[in-house]
Amino acid sequence: MTFTAFLAYCAAITFAAATPGPSMFAVITNGVSRGFIRAFIAGVGIAAGDAVLVILALLGLVALAQTFEWVFLALKYAGAAYLVFLGIKMWRSAATQAVESQATQAKLSRSFFLGASIALGNPKAILFHASIMPLILDLDTMTFADGLLVVAIVISVNIATMGVYAALAGRASVWFRTPRRMRLMNRFAGGAMIGTGALIAAR
Repeated sequence: MTFTAFLAYCAAITFAAATPGPSMFAVITNGVSRGFIRAFIAGVGIAAGDAVLVILALLGLVALAQTFEWVFLALKYAGAAYLVFLGIKMWRSAATQAVESQATQAKLSRSFFLGASIALGNPKAILFHASIMPLILDLDTMTFADGLLVVAIVISVNIATMGVYAALAGRASVWFRTPRRMRLMNRFAGGAMIGTGALIAAR
């Protein structure tokens, strides 16, 4: 992979990752309601899920993925249902429950699953990767090391982009400290989670 192709691919993936969508909204709502760590782990899950899709595209398994589209649909609806569940729980929670205990924060696997299911539940992303790669990369001369570099780019860009969203949302959550503001945060974050879950299920 040439340095020019490397920069072009990084720019394309960064633009795609930074574009507003379910992934971004899921990270932001987690950051505002549950803090930076939970939002960041959700971003790591998104990066992991997107990396799987890139590997499938690199291996030329787009047609296979379309054949087993029900797997991706199941993941999509699972992630959407979990977001709606979190939104309802957040909407109904008391103001004093807005800041979670450290024991609850230990359950980071749920945030990772949420992010991964959102990423894997979008089979159209495989088509995006499969279509953008030939435009930027020389697939005929691509080596195994180049493939690893592509996957590393996707993971790094997703983690960095979602990390920025998580940090901004996490800092914003500090403002919600009074009971009234916490209650407002619960309503906002809960409504956003429910809306994001509905958006994911409807896509």
